[in-house]
This record gives sequence, C-alpha cells and structure tokens, in this order.
Amino acid sequence: MVNRSATATAKVRARLDALTTLRTSGALAAVADAAEELASRGRAPATVRMRRTYLRHDEPRHVDRERNGLPRTEQPPAARLIAPRGVAGRFHLLLLFAAHCQAAPGHQWHNRIPIEPDSTRPFSWMGLLGAHARHTPGGQRVASPRVNKARQITEAVKKLHEHQMLELPNAGTSRPFRDFQLLCDSGASTKAAPIPYKVPRAALPGVNVPTEFFTRGWVNLLTPSETVSYLMWLDINQNPVHDEPYVTGTERAGHFGLSRDAYETHRQLEAFGLIDVEAAADRYDDGKYADYGTEAGRPICHRATLTPDGITRDAAAVIEPVLHAFAAHGTWDRPLAMRTGR
Repeated sequence: MVNRSATATAKVRARLDALTTLRTSGALAAVADAAEELASRGRAPATVRMRRTYLRHDEPRHVDRERNGLPRTEQPPAARLIAPRGVAGRFHLLLLFAAHCQAAPGHQWHNRIPIEPDSTRPFSWMGLLGAHARHTPGGQRVASPRVNKARQITEAVKKLHEHQMLELPNAGTSRPFRDFQLLCDSGASTKAAPIPYKVPRAALPGVNVPTEFFTRGWVNLLTPSETVSYLMWLDINQNPVHDEPYVTGTERAGHFGLSRDAYETHRQLEAFGLIDVEAAADRYDDGKYADYGTEAGRPICHRATLTPDGITRDAAAVIEPVLHAFAAHGTWDRPLAMRTGR
C-alpha cells in the first residue's frame, strides 16, 4: 500500500509540474482563448453531442473480470482511446468540438484546420490542444517544444486512423496528414466502408457535453481516465437506466468497457467539483463490502450527480490546488472555497 501511495503521489507531482508549466507559459490561456474564438466565430454550440455508442455498447459484452473491464479491442471508442501516453483521446474530443462549431446538426463536417498554424487559416490544432511537450534527453537531436507538440498531434492522427476514427485523403503524398477527415464517432467504420462524420441531430441517442468542457480547459487538463469517467457520468445522468444515478460493476465493465481503476476516478472528479458523490454505505475503497448484500431495491453503488456549475469554472484554477493538496496529504479533497452548500 505504501508503494502504491508513493507512486500515486509521484504521478500527481509530475502532473502538477506539467500544469504549472503550461499555465505559467501562457499556453493554457491561449488554447482556451482559441476554443472560445472557434465557438464564437462558428455556431456557438451550447453542447457537443456525442453518439451514445461512442461511450457504451447497446448490449453489454461478457467480461471475465469486471475489475479489468473489456479487452481494448472490444471496448467502445471512448474507452479504447485511453492511454497513459499520447493525446489521441483528447484530440478526438477536440475534433468533435470543432465539428459542432463549424457544421449544423445532420450535416457532414469538412476539416480544414491545419496541424500547424499558417498565414491563411486562423485556427490550428496546435493552437487548440494544450499539451506539455518537452524534449526527452538521450536523443541524437534536441527537438523544440513546438516540434514535439506537432509530433504528438501527428501520432494522434495515426492512432485515430488505425482505429477507423478518421481517414487520410492525402495518404501517400508529401503531406499525408493534410485535411484529414473525421469518421463517425459510433466506431462503426471499417477500412472497406468508412462512414463520414455528421454532427448528430438531437433525436439521435447521445450524450451532451457542455461546451465549457472545451472552452474552460477541462479537455486539456483531465487525465484520459478522468475524462472517460466524466463522460460516463454524463450519460448515466442524461440517459438514466435506474431510478438513481449509479452504475453497477457489470454495467461499467460490459457497457462502457471501463476498469475499476477508471471508475475510481470519481474521487478526483468530486474533488474538482464536477460531480457530487453519495458514497454507498458499507462499501470500502477497494470495492468490497461489509456484510455483503443490499437493501431492497438499492444496490450498493455510489451515486454521482453532476454539479450545476462545476464545468463552468476555470479548470486550471480548480485542478491546481487539488493536486497541491494531494501531493501534500495523499487525499483527494475539494478546495475549501468550493465546499459551501455541500
């Protein structure tokens, strides 16, 4: 347990260092301004609607161990893009955001945003993505942060292409990633039959992600596991299956494909003020129960509701003090200024 705690603290300190570097360099403010401008110059959507099958299977898949979730190849697209390194999942969400800013519901989106800025187009993916890209010692050449960030984006494009989430119309040319095109977020595209992305209509089963998730910096500062867990809680609250907002282990693993570790990020999301959690009585942190069993009609699961204004706060201003507190005490606590009325 001591080693696990030390590892968690080390990860949080590294995350805090990266956040501080992005904030003090002005990069976080710049990408937030770019996202705000992209929305205001376009259709200014209040939400970004994602097809429900992007997050969960309609029918649960069999899992050998619910703690581990589904094998990566069987996961829905959102969970499949979770990775400890790389920015593919975050980048894909930014693609969906840009599509909603530039295309109407029911219409195809044509990406014309370049990876790197140029004099002819006002937005670039480098300008919209907040990523801490620094030189890794040991290489033969020292690449600048700009070059490393561009490399992160092209690696994300390659990964999304491998997962049939976008296509490369200029593959085989000197600029293979130019004007790459988004494919349907349902994950139903194949190499033989790609499905172009169209902004979902309101009647299509989906999940609405507040635009502030993008314009207030959350998309760039949550970890991949925190992000997909937050999207899961959005779905559970917007498309209720039960009379209360909870998810069982079987549903979490079989529908959403998520491991218990991903589910446990509800602690961070609560500390960040994005959700309020009603902890299940007699349930330990490791997921086990005291006196296993349930009250009639009330499974032993945490309930998580969305906080009304949590997503409207500036992500860096919220996350940074939470990370400082964890680095000092090893617990996820909501800042004192945000505890009023809990």
